[in-house]
Amino acid sequence: MPFAAPAPTTTAAAAPYWPLWAACFLGYAAIGMTIQVMPAYAHDRLGADAVAAGLAVTIGSLATMVARPFAGRLADQRGGRRVVLIGALLGLAGGLGHLVATTLPALVLARLVLGAGEGALFTAAIGWVLAQAEPARRGTIAGHFGLSMWTGLASGPVIGAALLAFDSYRSVWLAASLLPALAFGLVARTPRMAAAPAAGADLRRAFFPRAAWLPGASNVFASVGYGVIAAFLVPRFAALQLAGQNLALAVFGLTFMVTRFAGSSSVDRFGARRVLLIAFVVEAAGLAGLSVAHTSWLALACTAVTGAGLSMLYPCLASLVTAAADPRERSAALGAVTSAWDLGLAVGGPLGGLVAGTTNAGPFAVGAAAALIATLPLLLRPRVLLVPRQQE
Repeated sequence: MPFAAPAPTTTAAAAPYWPLWAACFLGYAAIGMTIQVMPAYAHDRLGADAVAAGLAVTIGSLATMVARPFAGRLADQRGGRRVVLIGALLGLAGGLGHLVATTLPALVLARLVLGAGEGALFTAAIGWVLAQAEPARRGTIAGHFGLSMWTGLASGPVIGAALLAFDSYRSVWLAASLLPALAFGLVARTPRMAAAPAAGADLRRAFFPRAAWLPGASNVFASVGYGVIAAFLVPRFAALQLAGQNLALAVFGLTFMVTRFAGSSSVDRFGARRVLLIAFVVEAAGLAGLSVAHTSWLALACTAVTGAGLSMLYPCLASLVTAAADPRERSAALGAVTSAWDLGLAVGGPLGGLVAGTTNAGPFAVGAAAALIATLPLLLRPRVLLVPRQQE
């Protein structure tokens, strides 16, 4: 399946797919490079203890989660281009905030601004792109466009570690400021959008539109598995003294991105609901396998299976929500569903910690159960996810 930009479905100017893709990549690379060096910086330079250093890492994700629905609603009201530019400017301000922060509270504030900026950037960009995409290709477009975020998050830590090795923290913060500035420049050069259509009297704009409720509920439970993988995959290998613990996250990430790239077209071919149900079951099978695996090859195989299942969630959910939401609140719905992923991810680590035990098997069993629970909204209320609220 070629990695191609969508064709517009309206007479308005087409969304600038590649500038938006590159802008999201740059924004999330900035986030990734700061995450890589943040624990050591907060501890060594600002005297933070382990809890405070962890807060400095995760607080940006909280801001991203909160910002998405607000950014989506603003994009529906004012147009995606304006919100993408605001997001890039917030990213720039957050990067500069890292550069000048000399206390932990100032650093936390900078992380909040940076996280909010990247949340606004991606939410408005994906809403803009999907609004212009052919309905028959929305799953493919959502899946491929979402890789801008994942490749940025994967590349950022490598860049951050390299800059720190060759220079200093200052160079990392400068780069984290430069990348959002480049993103702003890319989008600022695109043609201005037509004014957003006025809302009708019958539409009550919401931060969490009805079209996002059931997909969002599914996404919260399904993303618990990703939180478990992030927090407990390497400790699980270590507790069992399995070979390959240094490869485990790489196997997960590679499988995730390859499956997302190759499999997104299946959403359009076979239907988002069907593929999503399969993805939940595949995720659950992989996590359940990790809870009982006691050999390296089986644990790595189950890691790959889990990555394959999780990779297909976003293209399916974005396709469902885009079809079901009123066009005037589509970006808000996409933002709400993506925030649901952030919430499940935040819950997965602490929840898994309650049942970790000596071998860290419990978190994977919890993740598998959560993935199966995620199927229930689709099974119990399928028509809500299949019938659009308003034809375009």
